Amino acid sequence: MTAEDEAAREYGSQIITALEQAWAAIRDRHPEIPDVVVVTGAGSNQKGIPEGYQLQGHHWPERWITDPAERRMPELFVAGELLAAGGLAVVWVMLHEAAHALAVIRGIKDTSSEGNRYHNRRFVALAVELGLRGPDRPEKVIGWSNCQITDETAAAYGDVISAIDTARLPFLPGGRLVTGGGNGQGGGEDGEDGQDEGKPKKRGGRHDAVECKCEPPRKLHITPKQREVGPIICGVCHEPFEPPEQDGTGEED
Repeated sequence: MTAEDEAAREYGSQIITALEQAWAAIRDRHPEIPDVVVVTGAGSNQKGIPEGYQLQGHHWPERWITDPAERRMPELFVAGELLAAGGLAVVWVMLHEAAHALAVIRGIKDTSSEGNRYHNRRFVALAVELGLRGPDRPEKVIGWSNCQITDETAAAYGDVISAIDTARLPFLPGGRLVTGGGNGQGGGEDGEDGQDEGKPKKRGGRHDAVECKCEPPRKLHITPKQREVGPIICGVCHEPFEPPEQDGTGEED
């Protein structure tokens, strides 16, 4: 085995270990959630995902045969592209998929439509139980899917988020991300604004630069609407992302 092969193995182990530890932390707070086989890979080229998008994650019950008795464990897929977004995004997606896992355990039908794309109010109730906040209204294709992580939940998982951020895990480059289609065999869904699938979303409108208090600061570009929803907290310095301070010339640093 070459040095490059050894390095690739080490990187892969780091990713899976970090994701398994994050899932274990979720299970510590919610013991009803089952253990899973964690896998990762490219979120692009997944079944049912529109061209130009990558899958963030999915939960697939009874996916892996784990012993001679052919007992099965669910799969938790986390896209390699999602790792680029940092620990907060990873934990948010994991909590979304944990809500689907909880639905299976309780025998709740939380999604419908082709590919289980449409998330109903029962999904929202499970997501809220796990620390997410439901959207104000459903979207055309994905329903009530776009549940967001709350500040309180982000703080509760602060150590997990920081561990993922400080690990500086390898990641895959990519563009738009979508969440998996609930409890089933993947399937795409639009995770932002419910536009018709197959039509990649245009990045229109104003996006403001914001940064945290890290040295050097981590930077994001978000819409004014995203800022109005609430503060976005950095998983490393635990400070909100804010517009950069201006120097004496009136220009951003």
